[in-house]
Order: sequence, then structure tokens, then C-alpha cells
Amino acid sequence: MSVLITGGTGFVGRHLIERLDCPVVTSRNRNGAKEALGDKVADVIQWSPMKEPLTLDPAMNCSAVVNLMGDSIAEGRWTTAKKKTIRDSRVLGTQRLIEAIAGLEKRPDVFVSASAVGFYGNPGDVVVTEDHPMGTGYLPEVCKEWEDAANAATELGIRVVKLRIGIVLGRDGGALEKMIPLFRWGLGGKLGSGKQWFPWIHVQDLAGMIKWAIETPSVSGTFNATAPNPVTNGQLTDALAKSLGRWAVLPAPKFGLKIALGEFADSLFFSQRVVPARAVNQGYSFQFPELAGALSEIV
Repeated sequence: MSVLITGGTGFVGRHLIERLDCPVVTSRNRNGAKEALGDKVADVIQWSPMKEPLTLDPAMNCSAVVNLMGDSIAEGRWTTAKKKTIRDSRVLGTQRLIEAIAGLEKRPDVFVSASAVGFYGNPGDVVVTEDHPMGTGYLPEVCKEWEDAANAATELGIRVVKLRIGIVLGRDGGALEKMIPLFRWGLGGKLGSGKQWFPWIHVQDLAGMIKWAIETPSVSGTFNATAPNPVTNGQLTDALAKSLGRWAVLPAPKFGLKIALGEFADSLFFSQRVVPARAVNQGYSFQFPELAGALSEIV
């Protein structure tokens, strides 16, 4: 199956490429992407999503498209310009991607698009399945627009799968890339009370779920891409410290993070007890359903 990936040079994209047979990827830096990915990809298409439309060869053979692009929400303070970049990189980028797909002589069978658990806002301790209503605020609004943009592919007769992704854990990127050094230095700690729920997923399971969505014709609609056993921030902190043989005794106060990170700090204290109800019911088997096993593999 031939696959086109946006965001293929990112943390999740690199793991997905390992599971596919020489996909095509888009990148703002074609030469750099070709050097980094080598013979793991068939080609790299130069594309800056917020600056220009995507040009595809109309005769391109593409059975599936995986849309992983989006500016990092965790890098830099949320200024007005940064928030516009976060939104446009997802919404405008997705719109332009689907416009390019519409021009293909043979359209793909499936369009798998990233979204995020930010859709749910801050629901607290309630168990959150895919039927839970949208939250309020900036992140839920961005996720809603992002998913609406992806839904446009259904009008082209394409099966659409939207993955509301949790915090992705892995040894070579994601949240733990920044957390592990702090814990090794004895500077790790829970956020505030640590009672807020933490919706996580191992990067191998996320890549596996994307491939499962591509290959399973009955899979369509919205899926929570999180492990079936969420933990609290305090439980994550304790488990990570234990796996590294360190103490975690320095809780991070919200006011301090607010000073350091601005508006983004608020999202770190969201409590999201998200579970992948639809994926489990439709047969996806998690490689890392429990946090202990995930951390053992990572650390």
C-alpha cells in the first residue's frame, strides 16, 4: 500500500515510517528530510503548508494519506502569533492537503488525521470516551476546526479516521525527552497536586494504531489514541522516578509554570481521564497498555 505522510520527519512520523513500505513524505526542508530518512522513504515532496498550496502529480499512486503536521504547542509562549501558527499549521495545512488530494486521478482510500485529547478541555475525573462533549477554550476550538477540516475528505468519497492523541511517550522524543534529564538530575516532580489524570500512549502503539486504521476498512470516524489505562500525574511522576532510581520531591507550582510558560501552563494541569473505547471495541491490541511496561521499554 502506497502512503503519503505529512509530518513524517517528526517523532511519531519517524516511528510510523518504520512500519510502512517506503512511503512518500512532505517536508519544508526536502534535502534535510532525504538525508535524515534515507532509503526508508520513496520520495520527499517540498512543501511549506502555511506558505503555499501542495502540488501533487495527478497520476500519483496513493492508497492512504496520514496527516501528522502541526506546530508544537509546547515550544514557546502562547503569544497571539504563536496561537495563530498552532491553528493554521493544523487547519489551513489540512485544508490545503485535501485540496491537493482532490486533484489526484485516483484518490486515496483512507485519510488518517491527527487530532488531540485537547478536544475535551478539562473534564476532571470523569472517564472520557469518544462520545464525551467538546470542552471550552482555545485548545478544544483548535481541535474542532482541525477535525472539521479533515472531515472534508469524506466529500471526496474517502474513508476518514481522526485520532485524538494523548501525551506520546517514547525514548527518542515526545514528553519524556525533556522529562527524563530533569528526573536524572533529581529535579523531577509532580505538577501541583498531581491528582490530574494524564492520558498517555507509547509511540509504538500510536504508530501501530495508525497502521491499523489504514489497513482496516471498517475503521472510520473518531478514536481516542491513548493507552487503555490512564494514570494521574502523581502516579506518572512516581513511576518515572522509580524507573530511573531517583527521588521526585519537587512539585512544580502552577504559578511558577505560568510565569515561565504563559498560557500553555494551564493545559499542563488539565485532568483528562481519556480511554480508547472505540479502538478496544473494534479490536486494536495495545502493545503497552500499562505505564510500567511502557517505562520499562523506554528507560
